Amino acid sequence: MMASLIDLPATRLWRLLGMISVLCFCFSAKAQLHRVTDPVMIPNSAYLLQDDAFAAEVNPALIGLLPTFSAAYEHAELDVANSWLSRGDAFHLATPLFFGLAAGMSLHSVRPLARAVPGMGEQAERSMAVLSLAFAPSERFSIGLSGRAISSANPLLDGLATMDFGLALRPSPLFGITLAARDLFLSRNGFGADGIDAGSTFVGGLQIRPFGTTAVILDGSVVMDTSRNLGGRAGLGFSVPRIGVVSAGAEMEPLGQKNSEFRLLAEFAASYGQATAAFGVVGGDGFGSGLDWYTFVRADGRPRTDRVAQGVVLDVELSALSPRSILSTTLLLLRARHDRRVAGVLIRPRNSGMGTAYAQEIRMLLQELRDAGKITACHLEEATGAEYYACAGADEVSIDPAGSIRLMGASTTVLLFGDTLRKIHVNADFLRIGSHKSAPEQFTNKRLSDEGRSQLQGLLDDVQARTLSDLAKDLNTSQVKVAELMDQGPQLASVAMHDNLVSSAVDSYEASQEGTPALSERSVVRALSEMQPDHFGVASRLGVVLIDETIVDGKSTDVPILGLHASGSKTVIDAIEGLAADPTVRAIVLRVDSPGGSVLASDQIWRAVMRARKKKPVIASMGRVAASGGYYVASAADEIWADPSTLTGSIGIFFGKVDVSELAEKLGVGVELLRRGKRADADSIFRPFTPDERAALAEVLRRYYRLFLARIAEGRGMEIDKIHALGQGKVYSGDAALHHGLIDHLGGFASALTRARQLAGLGPEPEVVIVPEGPKGLLDLVLGGSQASTSDIAAKLPPVIRQGLFSFLATQSLQGSRAMALLPYAIDY
Repeated sequence: MMASLIDLPATRLWRLLGMISVLCFCFSAKAQLHRVTDPVMIPNSAYLLQDDAFAAEVNPALIGLLPTFSAAYEHAELDVANSWLSRGDAFHLATPLFFGLAAGMSLHSVRPLARAVPGMGEQAERSMAVLSLAFAPSERFSIGLSGRAISSANPLLDGLATMDFGLALRPSPLFGITLAARDLFLSRNGFGADGIDAGSTFVGGLQIRPFGTTAVILDGSVVMDTSRNLGGRAGLGFSVPRIGVVSAGAEMEPLGQKNSEFRLLAEFAASYGQATAAFGVVGGDGFGSGLDWYTFVRADGRPRTDRVAQGVVLDVELSALSPRSILSTTLLLLRARHDRRVAGVLIRPRNSGMGTAYAQEIRMLLQELRDAGKITACHLEEATGAEYYACAGADEVSIDPAGSIRLMGASTTVLLFGDTLRKIHVNADFLRIGSHKSAPEQFTNKRLSDEGRSQLQGLLDDVQARTLSDLAKDLNTSQVKVAELMDQGPQLASVAMHDNLVSSAVDSYEASQEGTPALSERSVVRALSEMQPDHFGVASRLGVVLIDETIVDGKSTDVPILGLHASGSKTVIDAIEGLAADPTVRAIVLRVDSPGGSVLASDQIWRAVMRARKKKPVIASMGRVAASGGYYVASAADEIWADPSTLTGSIGIFFGKVDVSELAEKLGVGVELLRRGKRADADSIFRPFTPDERAALAEVLRRYYRLFLARIAEGRGMEIDKIHALGQGKVYSGDAALHHGLIDHLGGFASALTRARQLAGLGPEPEVVIVPEGPKGLLDLVLGGSQASTSDIAAKLPPVIRQGLFSFLATQSLQGSRAMALLPYAIDY
């Protein structure tokens, strides 16, 4: 069990622990909590928190688990008889590096009084340098090593060198274990150091966090020598919300003997943002009649409390939104909703490319912010109708004096290449199931079929009706008036102000520096610093699996220069199974933002979702489109959430190929097809299907369609006949899908996260992990970067051209007898 918790094979773990045990008993020493190689003073809070620059002195392995860099300066005024505890100054630094590695260093100037260590005299002063290195292959396990060197005017101390070795285990947010071998190989020029009784000791520590956070911390450790003499310490700490940590500790060495020394420690540490100041007192045996003290200041890479600058405005620019970036934007705005530092949010759409569905998600997030008492504002430049629709419900909407709003209604464009292909002597040969399955029409027709045109008009009606209704409420006017404003669009800034579409005209520079009028005189920030984690290892969290763009067989594929992406079934299934097997992931959100693709890939993903559903809740969240194969995979979830304007349904399939034999003949290309078997070359693009092949393919499509219906019926708990009546390629808006029972709730990604959190029994701000890893841009692939973004080239293409590129990429999967479940268009606003 332990091996699985720390991701280390059991045989290697026990071999490693055995080596430590052998080393610990190679040298004889009195069991002691404090030794010649001790730092000036390890603060009581360092034993409890184990997440700062002092961590290497507690156990070198702990720096491998640091979430960020930490630096500290300490001064101690200690006067303890018969102990190495001494007054002095020290500087500590520790930081994560890369690939799980972390490093630390500290410099100490120890200046004990003459009587502090009998026999040392006035030359007991010493300086010490410590270097530490740790490796953490996971957030639950780390191994570390530190080396120390002492310089002193005392010949017994000068030139001493030693090593510490440690392990840190954090199998649960509730507790952690540390094991360390201290002062290995104490020597000057080899093993041993004559005249210094400071051999190796073995230290074991246990920390308990009853609530999984720093609210209450219990800590205890025991040190043992080769004679089994014991020393020990215990500590207790409390987190003071928005202030810091109060802690106390007790030490005894050796345990259970008449000459034992007992000491008490108390400390108060206050944090403000990334800075911490602390003061501690120490008293007990060896201190005389008074209390000695220590103090330190520390700086961390992330704030420890939210007690930082209040009333800031979070400036969020929405640019080139993609299926992945809308998720990160949602998480940022959800964080702002709960962050006490944030008084308001400024949204600045800038060529966002958002459609109506994404606009609805932004609208809902702004409403959540308003419900939480945050001020919401938007600043527009050349806004699309969708961008204005997203912002219309904010407390304040402003526009650049030279800007405009293109609020003109819903539309869509479908490219049909039938005549084009025929003119170049290319024949598209397709079979389909579903009278409304219009995807093949883009390759076979010059015009949409009546069924295809009818359902598109119905979708436009749904989107337009929803938009008119919402904007009428936002503007406190009638839907008729909103429709009139659309017919008069686009609206320049002056017209937008006259028609009360916006409240003010503000320069873009002023908006980015000072906020809009409603947010003026507040500090504007473009990022929120991450708070310091207050739990061990990996706390319970939510997992998100993103299935975006076309669904294809095998691994996900990308065309970086054009920003084209396809979700591969193997990549997606690996992500689902990884989250399903991870005990820290309490629920899964399946984010589907895909028009569909391969039936085989969709069915494989459907089965993976059903397996995961048996282990933990799975909630599907539909983005701008989750149709055909996209709806196929979503139907396996426990619940489905969709935006009102999400395009979904399209339950139907098709298959086909293009025949370029006439084109080859025109170009003078000779083609000879040789085969063994009547249908061996049925996939060839250099001949059409035979009647026999078309009949066989039609039967295959019927079987796939029946499987499609059966999967949805099983996932949704509905009758197959009802699914068939709703199927046949018909496409629905989110509003219509809710009416027909194809989805369960209207709501965006944030709503699905909230529902998953409720089913998992998690708090309001759980950690969210998104898989698979995002595609890399061209520069990332060349330079080895890790940031995922839509290509600038793709982002600047007109939507209709970009949609055509995506359709072209999808149709490449048609070769190889693959049945397809795909939607070829989107709704623009």
